[in-house]
Amino acid sequence: MANKPTKPSQQKKGIGRLTWILIIIGIPILLLAGFIFFVTSQLRRTDEDILKTYQPKPEIAEIAEKNALTDKGKATLYRADPELVEAESFIKYCRTLTRGVESLACNAPKPGGGPFGGRKMFLLKIDDQKFADHKFAAAVHEMLHIAYSRLGSDEKKRLNALLDQELTKRQNDSHLMTVIDTLKKNKNNDEKDIQEELHSKFGIEFTDISLELEDYYKQYFTDRSKVVELFKNGGFNSRVRRMDEIRYQTKTLAPQITAYEQAGDVANFNRLVGQYNALAAESQKIYSEIQEFYQYFNPDYKPPENKAQ
Repeated sequence: MANKPTKPSQQKKGIGRLTWILIIIGIPILLLAGFIFFVTSQLRRTDEDILKTYQPKPEIAEIAEKNALTDKGKATLYRADPELVEAESFIKYCRTLTRGVESLACNAPKPGGGPFGGRKMFLLKIDDQKFADHKFAAAVHEMLHIAYSRLGSDEKKRLNALLDQELTKRQNDSHLMTVIDTLKKNKNNDEKDIQEELHSKFGIEFTDISLELEDYYKQYFTDRSKVVELFKNGGFNSRVRRMDEIRYQTKTLAPQITAYEQAGDVANFNRLVGQYNALAAESQKIYSEIQEFYQYFNPDYKPPENKAQ
């Protein structure tokens, strides 16, 4: 039996339904595509565009100037739109209570930006003059995290080899080893996270790095010695580093003291006990200086031991 021909009115209804279905499906897709294009276009902006259009606040411009950033270093910093915020906001955005670390800066999702809203750098604002200079090293540390994330796979592979080589030369650096041990525990021994952290630490904390690494960091700093000086003289960083050193030294001394005690070597036993007690007293003094600081940005944080153990 032959099929009945479709009436023109029925054809129009079918086309109309299909059109509306395509519109309903298409509009969200177009909106999402446009949004993704906007977000990625921000990432694709050249350093020249950033430097021409971004107007840093005076305190952020000061950070860039004192750290002797190159144009590339400034653009990398400005991409994160850094902002100094009070402790309450810092804890909220950087989630320090959850992380349980003495974070001074972070790259976190933009408030209210949603899953595609990008990230923003937050710096802890401190009025206490003993610790106010933390912002210089903290900002550049986070800037180097951003720089590392923007590296291509080949460049990152080459750089990681240099970072690993530098690390092997510093196995006796008690502070660095303490940081590495903490990262291994918190990051499930993820090598990528460790290398990214080393990228920031070698950039701002050490003067005597390999010539290859020094040459690499020249793209971000015109005079890296100024960066290291700011870090080492920082009220917070210098104290934490020294406490890590003391913790490592007393950990080394403890078994030696036990060995001399068991051997009945009174002279060496007393000598090492004297060293241990002196380190413990120094640790107690440093602890008292930074105790208020720990509580300032994270009242629930448990600071390092208040004495060498």
